[in-house]
Order: sequence, then C-alpha cells, then structure tokens
Amino acid sequence: MTSLDVLEGRLAAIVGPISRAKPRLDVEPLPLAAPRSVEETCELVRLATTDKLRILPVGRGSKLAWCTTPGHVDFLLSTRNLQRVVSHVPDDGTITVEAGLGMEELASRCRSGGHFLTPDVPLPAQRSIGGVVAAGESGTDRLRFGPVRHHVLGTRTVLANGLATRSGGQLVKNVTGFDLQRLYCGSHGTLGVIVEVSLRLFPEPEHELRVTCRSSDLADALSLSRKALSLPARIVSLGIERVDGGFELAARLFGLRPVVEAERAQLLATWPRATIVEGALARSACTAASARQRLADSPHPTLRIACMPSRLEVVAPLVQRALADARIAGRFALQPGIAELDVEVASGCSESATLATFVRSLRATLAKHSATVALRNAPRTALVELDPFGERAPGLELMRAIQRNLDPDGVFATGRFHGGL
Repeated sequence: MTSLDVLEGRLAAIVGPISRAKPRLDVEPLPLAAPRSVEETCELVRLATTDKLRILPVGRGSKLAWCTTPGHVDFLLSTRNLQRVVSHVPDDGTITVEAGLGMEELASRCRSGGHFLTPDVPLPAQRSIGGVVAAGESGTDRLRFGPVRHHVLGTRTVLANGLATRSGGQLVKNVTGFDLQRLYCGSHGTLGVIVEVSLRLFPEPEHELRVTCRSSDLADALSLSRKALSLPARIVSLGIERVDGGFELAARLFGLRPVVEAERAQLLATWPRATIVEGALARSACTAASARQRLADSPHPTLRIACMPSRLEVVAPLVQRALADARIAGRFALQPGIAELDVEVASGCSESATLATFVRSLRATLAKHSATVALRNAPRTALVELDPFGERAPGLELMRAIQRNLDPDGVFATGRFHGGL
C-alpha cells in the first residue's frame, strides 16, 4: 500500500469516499476530501496540522487556474458538500449560507424572498459562494454595487489550528471587531477555509432593460461610454465587446419602472440608433453577455487588465495595438465604468515562452500608466518565472506577516498567490 493510499484511507475515515482531482489541469491528480459538515472540515484541518500535511482549499474548482501551481500539496479540501441555508431573513435583506452552495441556486433562493444577489457572476452554475468570496470575484454589476467584499457581512472560517472562527455578523448593523471577513475576500484559501458566508441583499428589480449600440472603432465606443457614465443614471453594468469588425456597447438598467424609464430616455438621447430588450429577455441577454465579457468560458490564457478610470482611454488603445503587433487573436472586452479589460489569447502565443515574453512586455508598457496585468489560465510552463498576478505587489510584506500569524506552520499550501504566498 502506497503512502497515498494510506492518506486516502485516513481522509475517508473522516468524510467517506475520496475522489481525485487536479489542482490545475497541467499537474497530477491529488486526493480530494469533501466534508459534509463544518465539524468534518475542522477534523481534516486538525489532521493536516498534526501530520504536517499541506491542504489546498477549493470550492468547485472554477478559479484554480487563476493562480500558479502550489509548491506542495498533499490533498484538496473542497467545500462543495456544504450547501445548507443557515438563515434567510427577507425582511432584513440578509442571508447566511454554507460555502458550497452554488451561485445559481443561491440567486434563486434570494429571488424567492424578493431580492437580487450581488455579485452577479458569469456561469453561476459552476461557482459556489465560498469560491467567489475566496477569489474576490465580482460580477459585471460591480459598476453599481461595488466589489463583493462590500456585501459580505460575516464569515465562518476554519483556521490552520482546526478551529472554526466567526468574523462580522449576520445582520447589517451588528458587526463588531476586526473586519476579518474582508481580509478573507480574495485570499484564495491562503488564510483558512471559508465554510459559511453572510451576505446583504438588494430588492429584486421591478423592471429591467438592456440597451445596446454599435460603434465602428474603439475611440468612438469609449467616447460613447464616457457620455453614458456621465448621465444621472444608476447603470448596473456597462460593457464593450469587439464584434464583426467593430464594437458593441451594452448597458444594463434595472429598478423601479418609472426610474428605469427615465434612465432609458437619457441613454437614448446619448446613444444614436440604440436597440432595447426588456424584462426576462434583457436578463437572459445580460447573463449571456456577462460570460462573454468576462471570458468565463475560455479554454485559452486570458488577461485581466485594470487601470484608473481616467487612464482607460489611453490604456485600451495601447492594449489593442500590442495585440495587433504580436498578431494575437482572441476576444477583447472592456468594462469602462470599472476600468477593466479582459483579453483572450486564443492564438499568436502558442509557446509558453512567447506568452511570458508578451506579458512582461505589456506589463512594462502599461506600468507607465499605473495599469496592472493579471494572467489567468496560463500553462504552468509560462509561470516558471512569471507571477500571474503581476510583478508589483504593494503591501506584500504585510500580507506575508498576516499569513505567518494565521498559518505559522504552513498548513495551507503556499506558492499559488501573489508573490509566492
């Protein structure tokens, strides 16, 4: 019997049958333990602490390729079986659920209580709330509602000593102590295993519209988006996609019907020849566009470029020119309101070394404009000397100090996150 068989036997004694999964598509499978309760999660972490094992916390695995390969992992700990709704209080606009609950099911549960769930992430059937919070994944609705960390009222997290700790609360006004729940947002499982999340909700919109407009070139599309963003309208999301040799702008509006109708009139006065869909058709179109604009279904390496909104009209053409010069083909989408660009590297960088060289060159070009470039879904060979999150890491030493204090023995696998965290 191999040491791996022995480990799987010990894990199975805690959680039942063990499967195998890959921490990334380009590495060998590892044992995956999926606890059915918070208590089982604590027991798994205590086992790792006692036996000096290394754990990689995962949800449904949809964002593992955002990071690089960890230095060493003994087993994966997935929260996918933790799907209980702990508390749902529609009158307060709050919900508390276990981390493995899928975003699609969670959004449906919120709608049943008359609420809208943010973040409205792409491909919600493939994402769990714990994974979304751990990765700090905001949806295209960030323009109106802000980042996901603003809506996490509290978390229950299993730390490296095997204890389940609470931070924040389940209501909007009862939060006390340090906002550790915001620290866990975007930590990618390097500080603990998020097992429970409390969220604040927003009223389900009474009416919804999707307004689209075509533009022949990027400069004109950015000009039209700037005009839309200057309106006294609470636009939910605003995206620009490259289609059919030109660009399409799409704005999402929702809320009370009189307010939405007033915003529609303002936008139509700004965007000539706009097209509108309403109601359920608008929601369906926005859901499909979210996946396209965020490249959530791409099997290829992708780039997430972020800058100050005031620099977008300089940065976006620079990115477009760099792609053309490198003869890189792929999808190209922008979120002008939050100054983010997503680029698919579908062809033109087939070799890992070529991809790494292109990313370094683009980072050097955009650094002059305080823009960052994150690389996702990249082959492991391209990340040998390339940090997927960027070369500059403000506050890295502080992040390392926090990690040392919360996980002094390195129970949670390191080497995946910014600067080798």
